[in-house]
Amino acid sequence: MKFKYNEATASLEIKDGLKSHFLIVRLLLIVTFVNAILNLSNAQVAFGFMKLIWLVLGMVTAIGLYLYYFKKTATENIPLDQIIGIEERVSFGRKKYFLTLKNGKTRDLLEVHSASDCKQINTILTKHQK
Repeated sequence: MKFKYNEATASLEIKDGLKSHFLIVRLLLIVTFVNAILNLSNAQVAFGFMKLIWLVLGMVTAIGLYLYYFKKTATENIPLDQIIGIEERVSFGRKKYFLTLKNGKTRDLLEVHSASDCKQINTILTKHQK
């Protein structure tokens, strides 16, 4: 498991490569959003089916950018006093675990695949939280 409690900073260290994944996804969302804006700003072409597709794509991308910038985080060192708890969500028949933080963001736990892994993180959290 790639979770470790850092006693010096009283934080949970997570090494799972999510930060680089977030960078790539954010970059692709920004490029797609700019592309949608550029395609919609062409005033010479009448509003048609392709403009409608770009409008929908731009709106979906704007929602994705909002989620990735304001609702999710990829920090690797999370202070324990900022963690509310660990939760699980089932999507497409697969359980996904994530940490909920006090600032309203969530931190996905990619390395947690079973309830036993979740229990180990829960013991780390309860053992070291005040």
